[in-house]
Amino acid sequence: MSYPYSPESFKFDPNQPINLTMDWFANTSYYPPRAGVLTEPLVNGQAAFGAVHDAIENARHSVDIITWGFDPAMRLKRPGGLRVGDLLAAKGKQGLTVRVLVWRNVLADFVEKTLPGIGLGGSGGTALGSGIMNGTAADNEVFRLDKRRTQNLQKIGLLGQDLLLAEYLRKNKSPSYDPVFVAKAALRLKEWQDENAEINRLAEEQESAQGYNKISGSGGTQHDPWGQIYTRDWFKNVNSSRMNNVEFRTRDFDSTTETVMNDEQSSIVRGRFAILRDLLNAEGISDLSIGQMVLLTQFASHHQKMVLVDYGTPQAIGFVMGHNLHRNYWDTDAHLFDDLKAGRDKGFGPWQDISMKVTGPVLVDLSHNFAQAWDLENPWYTRWFADTSLRKERDALTIPDVVTTTAHSVAQVCRTQPQYGEKSILEHYIKAIGNARDYVYMENQYFRYSDFAKRLSTIAKTRKNRGAKGDIYLFVVTNTPDSKTASGTTYEMLQALGQEQLMPQVQRDLAQGLTEHLEDLEHLKNTPPFQPYQLPAHQEKIQKLQAKVDALLEQGITPEVGERLDGLTPEQIAELAAKTDADKKPYELREIPGLKIIIATLATSDPAPGSAPPLPMSAETEVQLNAPVTKARYKNIYVHSKLLLVDDVYTLLSSANINIRSMHSDSELGIAHPHPVLAKSLREKLWGMHAGEVKTTTAQNFTIWSDQMHENWKARIKGTALHSHLQRFWDITTPYSPAFTVD
Repeated sequence: MSYPYSPESFKFDPNQPINLTMDWFANTSYYPPRAGVLTEPLVNGQAAFGAVHDAIENARHSVDIITWGFDPAMRLKRPGGLRVGDLLAAKGKQGLTVRVLVWRNVLADFVEKTLPGIGLGGSGGTALGSGIMNGTAADNEVFRLDKRRTQNLQKIGLLGQDLLLAEYLRKNKSPSYDPVFVAKAALRLKEWQDENAEINRLAEEQESAQGYNKISGSGGTQHDPWGQIYTRDWFKNVNSSRMNNVEFRTRDFDSTTETVMNDEQSSIVRGRFAILRDLLNAEGISDLSIGQMVLLTQFASHHQKMVLVDYGTPQAIGFVMGHNLHRNYWDTDAHLFDDLKAGRDKGFGPWQDISMKVTGPVLVDLSHNFAQAWDLENPWYTRWFADTSLRKERDALTIPDVVTTTAHSVAQVCRTQPQYGEKSILEHYIKAIGNARDYVYMENQYFRYSDFAKRLSTIAKTRKNRGAKGDIYLFVVTNTPDSKTASGTTYEMLQALGQEQLMPQVQRDLAQGLTEHLEDLEHLKNTPPFQPYQLPAHQEKIQKLQAKVDALLEQGITPEVGERLDGLTPEQIAELAAKTDADKKPYELREIPGLKIIIATLATSDPAPGSAPPLPMSAETEVQLNAPVTKARYKNIYVHSKLLLVDDVYTLLSSANINIRSMHSDSELGIAHPHPVLAKSLREKLWGMHAGEVKTTTAQNFTIWSDQMHENWKARIKGTALHSHLQRFWDITTPYSPAFTVD
């Protein structure tokens, strides 16, 4: 693959001192570090989507969008903002060029819809809630109930007029008054009113059922009837070219490697089988089964998210995003328990996410990433015989001179791009973790790449053995798996950090296996074979069982763990916290020399975190009212962020999760920016949101986080409001399930 850009070069004054720093950039990235870059973090949907809305609204030339999921019915500004589909259509009518590129895999649609309402072949549709098949109206239970309720209201209104007339005739003792009609009408009126009351109840149940996708839990939308109608019509219009200057394309991975012509150049674009071979040979993931690797590659997704506005003009602006363009990703920094302003589907809770606004020379790299992907979805005949290359058009433009190259701010666009063999996001993670001297902060949807944990543990131990002062602090904000298919890699991650007892269901399952293997091993050792020729097979069984026991011991499962957890039912495991004294913990965490660790999740409460407890009633009043004790309610905050901060120096914001697929088999996009002001300000904002306060030193903040998690542990046992959003990672749901862990 040819490299189209020359490296950045700088002139230094030999009479001025030069300060050297550690290397924070990826040597394997397709894009070089660029000087003169400005970045602005956008925390949560209100800030991120609001900035994207303003950029598109003020666009004068072009709008380029790549995203994993796209919902044209969503509103970027809430409440009352334009739907993003209307916003893009309006820019097209103004003569701007609008391009939207979204990943789509038909099989994956049955797990979680990335394009609600698109229908087959982009025709729009209504089946299964958000649209697979073509249709004329939204045909679901919510719509049917609403239609029935409206019909009843119309009949109630007409019959009410007849009853008013009958009442008038009765009062005037008219011979036309019919008491039999009045009695029957009153019965019919009550039947319709009762039916509407039941419809209201059923409709509320239907709407409440719309929530996180049951398999993935990551927020795929399930439209209301009117959203279905809108998305159906939008996709019909954009795919039938009835929407001026708005072009919509979907993309996926091909199965095999192909040669793609682009103008006078050709490039090799690897398919799923080549990516599979790469996984088989990759370091750090040798424990995956062939079946898991096949799943990783067959369901690999284009997970990049970016928006580029007015590229090639002085007002050009870009966004590297964690957010998808889905309605349920919108939230405020407050993460309220119930937020009507957010406009999410019922069942969707608060949502933590981060994106980045960027200006400067890195926009040329965002443009290249977009044009490369866009051209790949051109029909083959236009690629070979027509001059339709967006890359050729963009390469003719100069690098945007938005920020001077003397700004002392250097950033690098990085990717996971398995089609071209690029894994520079992985290199950034490895290099940044290796550079850590004070703290590493990971805020990520998943925490499932054990090589990072092992690397950090090894570095901390080595520093301690060499007499380095101080410890490295690891702060992690993530989600618990709460899944039947995603425990293996998370458990490996926690085990490498001495935190494996925070997944007691997994340990219970493994402890049962250890008990069974030890019993079988004892039986075999005490029961020699009857015949000499059976001895080799007998010894082979002993060796295999011993290997299984050794493997479990390596996974942190000891006879002591078995005594503590083996024999408990899943229901009893789930009640461990509630049945443990508030100042005690049903787990023990191992110390890693030189490394202080916090694994946290986020939650909110009603009353809001930090609220003063209600004034207690007197004992006499409680007896008189016979009222149940009022307890706080809790919701988990879904963490969708993909952020890495190191030492108040380095920031990496990307679309990449901390898991195997994001580092190896999905396409991802990020921007790395070693900039002390950026890293420190973003850390202070996030830690202030999560913990409620920020201290001066890392050690002090570690103490604050530990105290907050301890207080919130006690608050949930007592049923009182949380003190902050922080809670300790504690997965009492997920059993041991290594076989099909691909996230």
